[in-house]
Amino acid sequence: MGETTGLRDRKRAETRAAIIRAATDLFLDRGFTATSATDIANAAGVSRRTFFLYFPAKEDVLFHHLEAHIQSAVGTLDRLGSGATPWDSVQAAALALVDAFDTATDRSDELADVRADVVRSARGIPGSLMLRLQSAYTRLLESLRERFADPALWPVLATHLGACLGAAVAAAVSTPPAERATAMRAAIRRAGAGFAE
Repeated sequence: MGETTGLRDRKRAETRAAIIRAATDLFLDRGFTATSATDIANAAGVSRRTFFLYFPAKEDVLFHHLEAHIQSAVGTLDRLGSGATPWDSVQAAALALVDAFDTATDRSDELADVRADVVRSARGIPGSLMLRLQSAYTRLLESLRERFADPALWPVLATHLGACLGAAVAAAVSTPPAERATAMRAAIRRAGAGFAE
């Protein structure tokens, strides 16, 4: 049974990767709005039904990388030494998200301009992205609260983290691609300046 499960998991990973590759190519070629879930499924060689088994909507493909990036930021918090302050910890987590984007090997970095266009055309943060950012915020805040058990610190941790994530998103959508990661890092440091201990 273990071999069958391993084969099934590998096949699922391959199908998911094929959908992501097809979506990336289509988003870059046609744009986000002009690409349908059916287009992506056809290009990936899967049925429309299969597409929706992996991704509830095409926006989910656009933001497919976030879960792994959040895990990377949580891992960064786990690796911080016991002497890291609350300020250091929030900054490290937020910067780890930028580092994950900047060093991505899953082509998610190629979609940065497409994501920025989606945000700009929505005249604000689209609901699908807002849910993902909320999830990232919640996961990171839970890790920070585990690290710093004193409830008196939690409001500051929450506010500092929110400021950093908001600043990073604002920098991401308003900065040219070549300068994006640098601008996001600078925005995180500026957002955290008022929380420095």
